[in-house]
Amino acid sequence: MSGDEVVILALGGILSAVFWGVWYLAPLRVQFPGRRATGRALLYLTPLAAAAALFIVLRTAASYDVRDDPRYLTFYLVLGAAWVGLCIRSLPVTGISTRDDVVERANGSAASVVAGAMLAITLCYAGGNIGDGPGWWVVVFSACLSTLSLFVAWMLLEAVSGVSEIVTIDRDPSAGVRMAGFLIGSGLVLGRAVAGDWVSVEATVRDFAAAAWPVVVLVIVAAVVERMLRPTPERPRPSALAYGLLPALLYMSGAAYYVATLGIPE
Repeated sequence: MSGDEVVILALGGILSAVFWGVWYLAPLRVQFPGRRATGRALLYLTPLAAAAALFIVLRTAASYDVRDDPRYLTFYLVLGAAWVGLCIRSLPVTGISTRDDVVERANGSAASVVAGAMLAITLCYAGGNIGDGPGWWVVVFSACLSTLSLFVAWMLLEAVSGVSEIVTIDRDPSAGVRMAGFLIGSGLVLGRAVAGDWVSVEATVRDFAAAAWPVVVLVIVAAVVERMLRPTPERPRPSALAYGLLPALLYMSGAAYYVATLGIPE
C-alpha cells in the first residue's frame, strides 16, 4: 500500500471507531422503564447487514487488485464504514434524527427510515467500488456523486410530500417502511449509475446522468403515493402491509429490475 493509502486507512479507522462506537453505546444511556425501546434492534443490526453487503460487492465486483487482496478489502471496508458513519449523521437535513426520533423517542417508523437510509448510502458507496480505477480517490468521488444525489432526491420528496412529519409526528409505521423502500431503491439505481471502469471525471458525470434518471421517476411516484397513502381521520393507522411493505417492494423491485437490465460492469 502507498503512503497516502496508509494515512487514509488510519484516518478511516479512527473515524469508524468513533462513529460506530457512539452509534452502539449512546442508546444504552437512554432507558425506557416499563416499555420497549422500539427501533433499537434496527439500529444495532442494520450496520452489520450493510457491512456484509459491502463485503460481497468488494469481493465479487471491485477492481481485480482489490477482490483477492486482504489489505485492500480491509482498506475499502474501513473507508466505507467511515463514509456511512459520516453520512448517516447528516439525516437531520431531511427531517429525521436518529438520536431524537429513534433513541430518545423510541419511534419505530423513524427507525425504518434510518435503516433504509443506511443501506442506501452503503449501496451508493459500494457502486463507486465497482470497476477498475487508479486509486481510492476515484471511489470517494463516485461515492460523493451518488450519495449527494440520494440526499437531493430525498429532500425533493420531503419538500413536496412532507413525509418526515408523518414519520416523526404521526409515527405511521407504513410511512417509515415506504420511505425505507424508496431510499433503498434509489440507492440501487445511484450506486449502479457510478459503477464501471474509471475514464475521467467528465465521463463519470456524463455516464452517471445517463444512468441515474429513474431516480427522478421514483421521486415523482413516491410523491404521489405519499399524498394518497398518508393517514387520514377515517384511516388514522393505515395497514403496514398494504400501505407500507407493498409500495416499498414495488420501489425496490422496480429499481432492481432496472439495474438488472443494465447489468453489472465486469
